[in-house]
Amino acid sequence: MDITCIIKFAHYRDLAKGGTVEHTSEKHTKDLEPGSEVRLQLAELLEGTRVSPVSVSHLFPKYIRAPNGPEANPVKQLQPDEEESYLNVTVHLNRQRISDGNSSSSFVEWWVIKMENCKQECNILPMVIFNDKVSPPSLGFLAGYGIMGLYVSIVLVIGKFVRGFFSEISHSIMFEELPCVDKILKLCQDIYVVRERGELELEEELYAKLIFLYRSPETMIKWTVEKD
Repeated sequence: MDITCIIKFAHYRDLAKGGTVEHTSEKHTKDLEPGSEVRLQLAELLEGTRVSPVSVSHLFPKYIRAPNGPEANPVKQLQPDEEESYLNVTVHLNRQRISDGNSSSSFVEWWVIKMENCKQECNILPMVIFNDKVSPPSLGFLAGYGIMGLYVSIVLVIGKFVRGFFSEISHSIMFEELPCVDKILKLCQDIYVVRERGELELEEELYAKLIFLYRSPETMIKWTVEKD
């Protein structure tokens, strides 16, 4: 039967900066047919009759796309041949004795994977990951809903602000856009003077006159006509 080589990789995200899934994982499998050279060499490693690493072709994907969701898939645009575009790796089985004897419990074994024809930093497997842009932490609660949620929230806030700015202008324009307010200003000054002098009855009459002006747009227009 076939023997399957499985390489699995996982990505972890900071949920405080946006995103819906904390970690995601993906795996790539490669079947080794009976009688293949790689399969025989791996068997020699397991038996302890081989010391040099074994080269496994097209096993490691270099370009991965990891958006906010749980998926993490290879980028097909940068790897047009799909699995044939994956990188070659070398596999080596390290064995270390931890106790006396020749039983399996006397040794510790672990696999070491490196890039084939590596010249520097061979203990690192290079992988390019394309992520979605991360929003500032202050907008993390909105970024969790994606770009559409962020866009709709901003549009609603700005729209409400602009609508509120112009919706009340029809009620205030008759009081804020007066041509000449000299007479109204003089009336307000008279109210202040009589209040300081203690003539409360006269103050009440002047104040009632001021209220009448603001309740009668026609009278207000007559009082605020620009002087020739």
